[in-house]
Amino acid sequence: MTGACDNKPTILVVDDSRLMRVAARKILKNDFEILEAEDGEVAWETLQDNRHITLVMSDLSMPNLDGLGLLKRIRCAEQDDLKDLPVIIVTGAEDDDGSKTTALAAGASDFITKPFESVQLLARAQAQVRQQRTRQALQDSESSKQQLEQQIKVDPLTSLANQQAFADKLEENLSYAIRHDSALAVLLVQIDKYKILFLRRGKQTAESILCRVAGILQEGRRREDTVARIGLDSFGVLLPSANPEGAARIARQLHAVIGQANLGNDTDTISVSIAASSPAIHSDLTPEQILLDAREKLKLALAAGGNCVQPTEAAPAKDKPVAEETPQPAAEQARATAEPADVQRALQALANGLRPETGCDDLVQAILPLLEAWNQSHDNRYSALLRQLEAALRPEQTGRYADTATL
Repeated sequence: MTGACDNKPTILVVDDSRLMRVAARKILKNDFEILEAEDGEVAWETLQDNRHITLVMSDLSMPNLDGLGLLKRIRCAEQDDLKDLPVIIVTGAEDDDGSKTTALAAGASDFITKPFESVQLLARAQAQVRQQRTRQALQDSESSKQQLEQQIKVDPLTSLANQQAFADKLEENLSYAIRHDSALAVLLVQIDKYKILFLRRGKQTAESILCRVAGILQEGRRREDTVARIGLDSFGVLLPSANPEGAARIARQLHAVIGQANLGNDTDTISVSIAASSPAIHSDLTPEQILLDAREKLKLALAAGGNCVQPTEAAPAKDKPVAEETPQPAAEQARATAEPADVQRALQALANGLRPETGCDDLVQAILPLLEAWNQSHDNRYSALLRQLEAALRPEQTGRYADTATL
């Protein structure tokens, strides 16, 4: 295309009069590349095949498809560059003011009357091209600005949200939770001993593992959650509407999935520590307080050797009093802390049809605390089963699990 070579704008002249097209060409040829069409239908096909056209100058009265029909097609086009194309409508003595008003309402950019003066036609065509280029430059600038804003909020290595985006989203989620009296939780996830891994296996391997952890967190999120990389070896996860039990459950699930992903090798085991902060929502709560609570819990996890979740259990709701346990006699406390090996030998003896050395009462006292701890680690989902076992094994002490959650 010649217009692309010498950077001249391209104008499409649409008129059923060959004489008028030739006249327009003579006036505009030094400043424009000229394409011609004898009616609106031909012009529409030309526009589909030549997307570099900058301006359309169309006669109003033409056979097949007139100037008004062509103008309406252009303004209703699906392509933005075509829909916004400037259109100068050329009117003649036979066109009344009503036709011009209709064309203006349909989106005409300008009007010129036949027979047109050379200077007037050239000036109006150049003005429309300048306006179009200015609009395009502004659109390109806005698009570049939006892309830059998006890039500023994205971590380049993992393609997750970055620390600034995480902070903005936390503030937004907290504001929503306060207004609607809903829950909010934050998880902090840190790869254990990442700096040692970085030094031992190199940048490429360490960053590859980092990206795999990021991918697991992203795949495990709910639609409303936000996952971000907020440090060299750490991630943040926002959990809108997640109560303490839900946040703890999600934290354990993520910890288990990452632990089963076999990210390490024979010499390096890759694990993560996860802290869950699920504060009581009130109007004075700040994002900084939530993050501080999460960081303190993460310190506890790291101090415990890492590869764990803090808190290990969801804290009970403040408006639900925790039932106090009835103190046990010293003898019962001693039996309740029986060695696991004794319990295992007793169970093996029962399985083989033998009489266990451990007495039945001792066995019951040893097993039930273990089952109770197991039930608590599963969010008290098996309390009904424990009540049944207790009723069968210790009928005189039923009711210990009456206030816990059922299946």
